[in-house]
Amino acid sequence: MLMSLFLCVLSTTATNQEPNVGRAGDPMVITAGNDVGWQVLSPEEAMKAFQETGELRCGPERAQAHWRAHGHLYAEHGVTAFEPYVKWMLMEPQEGTWDPSFYDAELTLFKEHGLRWVPFLIAGPAYATPPWFKESDESVFAVDLATGNVARDQSIWNPYLKPRVRSWLERFFQHYDHQDIQAALLGISGVFGESIYTAGGNIWTQIWDGAYPQHLGWWCGDSHAAIDFQSNLQAKYGKIQRLNKAWQRQYKSFDAIKPFVPDKDHSPRARLDFIQWYMGAMTDFSEWWIATVREVAPTVPILLCTGGSAQPELGADMSAQTKLAARHRAGIRITNEASDYTTNFFITRIIASASLHYGTYFGYEPAGPVDENGIVARIYNAVASGAWELFHYDNPPQGERGLRYKANLEFLTLREPIVPVAFFWSRVSVNLGEAPGLHHACKQLREVCDIAFVDELLIEDGALSDRLILVWPEGRVTEESTVRKIEEAVRQGMVLIVPDPWNPISPEGRSLFPSGHGDQALGKGWIVHAKTSNTPNRPKALAETLQQVLRSDAYGLPEDACLHALASDTPGVFLSATQSDWLFLNHTAESHTLSHPQGTVTLPPHSMISADFP
Repeated sequence: MLMSLFLCVLSTTATNQEPNVGRAGDPMVITAGNDVGWQVLSPEEAMKAFQETGELRCGPERAQAHWRAHGHLYAEHGVTAFEPYVKWMLMEPQEGTWDPSFYDAELTLFKEHGLRWVPFLIAGPAYATPPWFKESDESVFAVDLATGNVARDQSIWNPYLKPRVRSWLERFFQHYDHQDIQAALLGISGVFGESIYTAGGNIWTQIWDGAYPQHLGWWCGDSHAAIDFQSNLQAKYGKIQRLNKAWQRQYKSFDAIKPFVPDKDHSPRARLDFIQWYMGAMTDFSEWWIATVREVAPTVPILLCTGGSAQPELGADMSAQTKLAARHRAGIRITNEASDYTTNFFITRIIASASLHYGTYFGYEPAGPVDENGIVARIYNAVASGAWELFHYDNPPQGERGLRYKANLEFLTLREPIVPVAFFWSRVSVNLGEAPGLHHACKQLREVCDIAFVDELLIEDGALSDRLILVWPEGRVTEESTVRKIEEAVRQGMVLIVPDPWNPISPEGRSLFPSGHGDQALGKGWIVHAKTSNTPNRPKALAETLQQVLRSDAYGLPEDACLHALASDTPGVFLSATQSDWLFLNHTAESHTLSHPQGTVTLPPHSMISADFP
């Protein structure tokens, strides 16, 4: 398995300039955060102090009082590191003035309680960028194409930003002992620091700037972005005539093309070209950050912080970001979980699947409140997905919530998932707004068995090679090169499950495989149509068809492989297979007893259990 090999290599070659992130069977790392409530008295008081005196933070007294009272609780509940928000503005409050004293004091507290740290290194978002930079001629704020609104977050196309950030990062990693760093979390863009564009925000992100536009949009309205867009198109098409043919337009030159809101007034190919450039720019900016940190910190594990649920406006191409992270021996953390298991699964699984395919490490973080039952669901999602890190905001873990962590610490080890069933999450269709039912389909299919996500990039990079079944539930618009890979995998023995009827097309409207094919063998594999035409619940029909395929011997699937995709008949009870065990989650309020090849297990309400793998 790729993941096993990768983890083994990282663990055994750490002295050869490799980050040490363990191997299968090693404990996962658990990170708690954050420290923003220690940096200032309150958002309101901070804003007042800044306006009156220019003050940006308190002293370390609030943090010291907290750790004197609660510091012992972290390690008791399995926490291995603490995550402070390390803001460029607090370390360089005036241009050229270096002041690490606040973070020095915090790190001393962490180490006194047996913890390492995960510095969340943030530069670019308004709440982390120094006022002197925002007020300078070097500042370029992000501009939304649709509204013309100007944010206070920096444009990722700002040519003056990278040299400043590099200088800050160099000083940071020169100042601190790399052995104290569990991982460096990179906060590169957006409102909070994820590798996305401006969206969301709250009073904490408005402390220094007041309320400013933080809505979902297309934040590429500055002149530097326009030049990059034109260069990207010229590199892709070479001649304007080729672009005009693809876009159904009559531009005179590439210089005449400006970034646009990708609505249906534009051809599908034009919309895709714009969105792919927009997302690709964020991917490239992410790579610059990762490569810079890797250069100055060769052995420190790196986590790119990404977020959202993959809307194109956010700009996070999650499989592409994961691929680039792996290229630099870095990992990725997705920051979008809550309490419901199937929702968490849907919005995190592309990161897990891409990380396992490209051979890198990853972590999960919630985006907001998580209830006590959600703690168990989050642990299960991380463990069953093969995650290296679990982050939480229990600061500190205690009481009933603390008991939930303690009760499940035994499960928090690195695992190698076995997932023979794949789910086609078409990035092309999502970008074009042509896959509205993916979440519901995923929820129904996950009730049957564990599933890996694949998109066009993952399919292009060979992610179907070890899948026995591919379910294509929604999103019929994709690229011709993608369906050629799918057809090849079917001919090699994979079973493709699709709705009935199913007529996929290219962005240009050309009919694609498996249009015109009924239920039939194809090469060594099969095309199977779920009976969806006469039912209002197409996802349920797809799930029932998947269950039938897994339990049938008609499709030539290996018996042991189908065993790995153990199917559950109980709603709210989930099963996953790894190289070392089966994992069961009861995400309901009632006890359930389940049979499996080694016997039976009884799961109390909202609990998880491990059973040895034969």
